[in-house]
Amino acid sequence: MLEPVFNHGSVVLGTGGCGMYWHLIVSGPHRGHVWFICGEGAMPFAAQFGHTTGESGFAGWVKHWSAGNEWFDAE
Repeated sequence: MLEPVFNHGSVVLGTGGCGMYWHLIVSGPHRGHVWFICGEGAMPFAAQFGHTTGESGFAGWVKHWSAGNEWFDAE
């Protein structure tokens, strides 16, 4: 059921390789959040959702990336 996400309401920011993609959600209730999407599922990026210490939203995702942090670095 990931097909609608790939074609509607998001912008692809980049790939993690092997069918893994980072999407900026541009419509709906998750607008402004970045999601990690792959064939196995999807999850939002931000400390509030777990798995990382990064800040929420596009700016938080870019800040985390530009600092060279691991994507999944939650303690």
